[in-house]
Amino acid sequence: MKYRLLTILALAFAIPAVPQTAPQPADVGQDLKNLERKWTSALVLGDAKALSEILDDTYLDADELGNQTDKNGMIDLVKSGDLKMSSIQLTGLKIHSFVYAAFVTGKSIQTGTLKGQKLAPQVVFTDVFAMFNGVWKMVASQRTAVQSK
Repeated sequence: MKYRLLTILALAFAIPAVPQTAPQPADVGQDLKNLERKWTSALVLGDAKALSEILDDTYLDADELGNQTDKNGMIDLVKSGDLKMSSIQLTGLKIHSFVYAAFVTGKSIQTGTLKGQKLAPQVVFTDVFAMFNGVWKMVASQRTAVQSK
């Protein structure tokens, strides 16, 4: 009986936990491009529900004005109307994937205001994503205003 229990315990510890299935490289790029489009659409439409689904609870945003905001703060800005985006056009998207983490870089041409202050018409950005239980979530976003020449 004692040996039987030891054998069962040994097998239980020897069997590794089943890891999540790694995303396929071709799918990652398209998935993240779609998520970027969903993100910008949610901002323009003021869709707090969509933002809540896209952003991880640990999300941190650093905007082109130097403000840092977490997930709840971002959703509050949209719900209150303090952040109003009229349009966002993404260009030059580059995907950098590391199995369960990825980042997207690109440029955005945008029209909008934050608490009544006009936002920069062009920004370069880096958005960071992590995969949780097979679902990509945005964990960070950073934007820098492009200076006019």
